[in-house]
Amino acid sequence: MDALENTKHRILIVDDDEELVELIRDVLLRDGRFEVRTVNNGFEAGMAVKEYHPDLIVLDIMLPDINGKDVCQVVRSDPNMNDIRIICISGMVEEDRIQELKAVGADDFLHKPFEIEQLVDRICQLLDIPSRSHV
Repeated sequence: MDALENTKHRILIVDDDEELVELIRDVLLRDGRFEVRTVNNGFEAGMAVKEYHPDLIVLDIMLPDINGKDVCQVVRSDPNMNDIRIICISGMVEEDRIQELKAVGADDFLHKPFEIEQLVDRICQLLDIPSRSHV
């Protein structure tokens, strides 16, 4: 097997909803193709992104300290992080807010609540890997 095939994709989950974080983490770890780190606020997200350099961030917009839009802007302002994909998640539904997020660098957006399989499919799409639900 090629060494690249053994490399796990690094995912950073940023959300203050502990149950949702645990669910996403468990599903991704069970999949076997992902290494997962979690944080529950924007400040920790900023530090974790620099230290961990994930392949993809699942980023809640409504965080207790710094909002997800600001985290997105910080990631996109650093040229060393251009390769990081960002999926924003939130219960908000205003289309103009979603467009603002995409304008500052979000690659995708999912409305809460969502099916976990839908999130995994989007992660696979952005990382250009086959989705298990389509295998």
